[in-house]
Amino acid sequence: MSELTLAAEPFLDSDQAAAILRIHSKTLQRLARHGQVIGYRVGKLWRFHASDLEGRNDGFASTLDADTAQRYALSTTRARN
Repeated sequence: MSELTLAAEPFLDSDQAAAILRIHSKTLQRLARHGQVIGYRVGKLWRFHASDLEGRNDGFASTLDADTAQRYALSTTRARN
């Protein structure tokens, strides 16, 4: 019988995962609720794997609906200035 080995990748909390994507943690939680980002609900808390977020910050706004993309663009512009 073959053994299944799972890689034990640590979970990130919402703040840590949001920092990777450079968005607010509440925005990340909303995206996870809508299935636009892979996240895991543990009770009231959201947890994320860094590997699920890789590459998401490049062209991230293109995966969002128009209203959220506009707010995302405004928030990143303000953050850079």
